[in-house]
Amino acid sequence: MTSSNHSRVLAIGIDAAEGTLVKQLIELGAMPALKSLLAHESGRWLRVRSPALIGSGAVWPTFMSGEEPASHGVYSEWSWRPDTMNLARYHGRHLTPFWKSLSQQGVPIGIFDVPFALPVGMSQGFEVCEWWAHDSTGAGLQAGPPEVLSIVKRSPSHPLSANRFVDTTPDNQSDLKELAIACIEGVKLRGALAQRLIKETKPRLSLLVFPEIHHASHQMWHTVESVQQVYRGRKLNGGREENGGRAAEPLLKDIYRAVDREIGNLIEAAGSDATIMVFALHGMRPALGFPAFLSPLLTERDYSPLASWSSQSWTERALSLLAATKRHTPEEIKNLYYKLTPTAATYKLARPTMLPIYDWKNTRAFSLPTDQYGWIRVNLVGREVQGSVPLDQYDETCKQLEKMLLALTDESGQLLVQDITRTAANAEDVLANPLPDLVVHWRDAAFAWPVRIRDSKVLAEPVGKKSTGQHASEGFCIYRGADSQGMCSEVAAKDLGRLIKASLGS
Repeated sequence: MTSSNHSRVLAIGIDAAEGTLVKQLIELGAMPALKSLLAHESGRWLRVRSPALIGSGAVWPTFMSGEEPASHGVYSEWSWRPDTMNLARYHGRHLTPFWKSLSQQGVPIGIFDVPFALPVGMSQGFEVCEWWAHDSTGAGLQAGPPEVLSIVKRSPSHPLSANRFVDTTPDNQSDLKELAIACIEGVKLRGALAQRLIKETKPRLSLLVFPEIHHASHQMWHTVESVQQVYRGRKLNGGREENGGRAAEPLLKDIYRAVDREIGNLIEAAGSDATIMVFALHGMRPALGFPAFLSPLLTERDYSPLASWSSQSWTERALSLLAATKRHTPEEIKNLYYKLTPTAATYKLARPTMLPIYDWKNTRAFSLPTDQYGWIRVNLVGREVQGSVPLDQYDETCKQLEKMLLALTDESGQLLVQDITRTAANAEDVLANPLPDLVVHWRDAAFAWPVRIRDSKVLAEPVGKKSTGQHASEGFCIYRGADSQGMCSEVAAKDLGRLIKASLGS
C-alpha cells in the first residue's frame, strides 16, 4: 500500500451498527456521508469477520490487540479464572493496543472512547477513555495529555452519564423516545468534542468510536424489525404510537442518521487527501432477552451438581442466601438499584453471586454467566484447580454435551439449539484455553417466556427481557483511500489495526 510519512487516517467505529440496516439507509439517502464515501472512486465496502460468535466482548480486544480471543483471553466483561474457580472483572491491563507502538515512534495519535481500551500515556495528540462508554472497564474517565484532560472536563458531559435508561422497556414509547433523544444529543456532543481535539492536536491517526447505536439497539431493535418470530405475541408496538399507528420519533434510525451527520463533519474537517475508514466489528439482530436455562439444565443432568447446604462454608451459605434474595427481588427495586448505584460498585457486588455454589469434586461441566450465547466450561484436571475431568475424557465429555444440547426441544417439538462451537482446535490447546470450551447458539424457540423443555423440570424465563436486540456476528468497513481497488472484499477484525498502520505508511 502506497503512503507517505505525512499520510493522515481518520478511523471511525460505529459500535454494533448493523450492516444490512446501514446499506438500507444509504440506499434511501438517509446516510449521505457514508453514501458519499462509497460513491468515491476509491470507496469500498468490506465485510469484517469478527469473533462475535464466541462473545461480543471479544471483538474490541481483538481489534486493538491484533490477536484472536484464544490469545488475548477476553470474551466477556467477566472471565473465568481456573486458578481461583471464580470470575474476574475485565481490566484490560494485559492488552497492548496497536496504536501504542505508533505513539512510541513519535506518530501523533488521537484516541477517543475505543471500548475496553485504557490510556497508553501519549505525549502527542490525545487520548480520551470513557468520556461515555457502553462497555466500561470500570476505570472511569481518563484523558491526556493534561491540556486535553482540561478541555474534556470543561466540555458538556454526555447525557447518558447522568441516566443510562436502564429501566427503559420496549413497550414504553415515552421511555424509548427519551433514550433516543439522549443518544442523539450525545452523538452531537461527541462529534463536536472530537472535532475540537483533532483541530487542536493535529494527529496523523484519529480513531474514535460512537457507542450510542450499540446502547440504543439493545432496547430498540424492534423499532427496526418489528415483524419477527421472536417478537410474536409480545406487547411490542414496533415503534408505533398507539393513536393511529403514527411512527414515534426519534427512534433507532434517527440515531443512525445523527451518527452519519457527525461522520460527515469529521470527514469534511479531515480533508480530501485523508484515508477514511468507517467500521463496525459486529452488528445487531432481533432477540428478546437471552435464554437462562443452561445452568439449571446442566445441574439437572448431573453435569454440575450443587454443593449441599451442609457441605458449604459459612461464607458460601451467606452467598447462597444473597443470590436467592437477588433472584427474588422485584424488578422495580432492581431498576432503582442499578440507577442509583455507581457502576463500579455494582460490579464489585455482583461477582460473588454470579455462579452457584457447585460441588466441584463431582462437577464435569458448568455454565458461565453470559449476555447472549450459552457458555460451557469443562472442569478439566490440570487446568481448573479443582478439576474433575481427565484430559483423555475431555473430547468425550464435549461430545456428550453436544449430543444432549442439539437434541433439546421444547414441549411442542421445536429445537432450541442452532449449533455449538468448540473454541479449542486440539488437545494441546485445551489446557491453555482461556475461553468457554463450548459456545451454544440458540434458535428462536429458546427465547420463549418461559421455556418448557421436553423431559425436563427446568422452567426458566429469559433474563434481560427489556432487550429486543442482540449481536449479529458480521461487521463491515467502508474504506476510502489509496490502493483500495486492490483490496480483498473481506478483512478480519484482528487485521484492521494493521490496515490502519499500513494506511499511515507504518
